[in-house]
Amino acid sequence: MAPAAAQLLFLTLAVASSLAVGAEALRSLGVGDGATAQGDYAVELDATSFDAFLTASRESFAVVEFFAHWCPACRNYKPHYEKVAKLFNGPDAAHPGRVLMARIDCASKVNIDLCNRFSVDHYPFLLWGPPPKFANTKWDRKQEKSEIKLIDDGRTAERLLKWINKQMESSFTLDDKKYENENMLQNNASYPKQVVQAIYDVAEATAHVLQKILEHKVLLK
Repeated sequence: MAPAAAQLLFLTLAVASSLAVGAEALRSLGVGDGATAQGDYAVELDATSFDAFLTASRESFAVVEFFAHWCPACRNYKPHYEKVAKLFNGPDAAHPGRVLMARIDCASKVNIDLCNRFSVDHYPFLLWGPPPKFANTKWDRKQEKSEIKLIDDGRTAERLLKWINKQMESSFTLDDKKYENENMLQNNASYPKQVVQAIYDVAEATAHVLQKILEHKVLLK
């Protein structure tokens, strides 16, 4: 293989890897595929994406809300859940990478088996645990030694965050702002827009290299 062609292959593989990792990180923040409608911070998943998404999540913990779109109590609770989700998910999160906030609509036919897997018997129904522990598993409240826990006191944003703080031994507040309690700079590479820009800068550079190689008729041997 010609040296220039070998370099091209290396760059192509590097870009593919960067794109995959970057997309995964952004989805984990509630950006990109899997994210909900604009203005929502909790990531709405379904049975087709749930296991893979939770497995790939890099957050230490996850809160999963099982709800039904027709449920009045769920509609009333959504602003409370989103208020907490805003602290952890999305580009303006005060505490990114700590807690993944996700939602599952149990009224959707595709999610019936998934909700049964977690013994959902009322709405809204909130569970807590390390993200990978939710993937490809079943849970019920009688299960012993499970890292997945039922959140039994999360009826308001304040009470849900208090419950999370107790589990994490943290002191987050609903008034926390971006980077207020983080030793991070505004230009930190984890900022989603900059991550996207960096990924596409690499892709653009690789396309330029490919064009130059083709112009000079560098062939693989």
